Amino acid sequence: MDDSKKVQSFFVQRARAFDSYYSETEKNFLRKILDALLRASMKRRLELTIQECRDMSGAGILDVGCGSGRYAVALARLGARQVTGVDFSQPMIELARSLAKENGVENKCRFIIDDFKTRTFDGKFDICLALGFFDYTREPQEYLKKMCLLTTGKIIATFPARWRLRNIIRIIRLKVLGCPVYFYTPGEIKEILKAAAISRYSLQNIGRDYFLIAYP
Repeated sequence: MDDSKKVQSFFVQRARAFDSYYSETEKNFLRKILDALLRASMKRRLELTIQECRDMSGAGILDVGCGSGRYAVALARLGARQVTGVDFSQPMIELARSLAKENGVENKCRFIIDDFKTRTFDGKFDICLALGFFDYTREPQEYLKKMCLLTTGKIIATFPARWRLRNIIRIIRLKVLGCPVYFYTPGEIKEILKAAAISRYSLQNIGRDYFLIAYP
């Protein structure tokens, strides 16, 4: 089984468990402590993404690896004209559609079950998101090249940081569950951006992740 199939299988089986990070009502006390210690950057990258998109009212947004739609719905509520989310996990897309409906933005959100790498899109987008996406991709520069072709404004993405003690727990856990995971140094990210012909960008360390703003 290749990496993409392993990642797909992981997120098909664990869609609701993964999404539960964003719901305080579904956590016991121990889970809240573990999330605060190990996953604080997930909350931080959502906050930073909302800040980056706050002045983009009327924008068309592509969310690559949209998962359960937390970013898409937040940005639709913020004023995005249309948010297109693509993910190859059907349970994730089902959660995303339900979340959009619950928040009254289903007419502004379009969720597609497909592999971004092979999907053909009509037109371009003002913003492209790839949050928590490059954790699971072996050749990130190839995905970035495609994102550049589809984006007229900026790409907002994260890369998991290498050489973090907490990575040991994540590596062991995902290995047991059969899901690959990749980590990066700032130097490696810069080389990836260079390979994708991206020269204008900012890179911020937010703990577990590096938060990237790139301009194709």
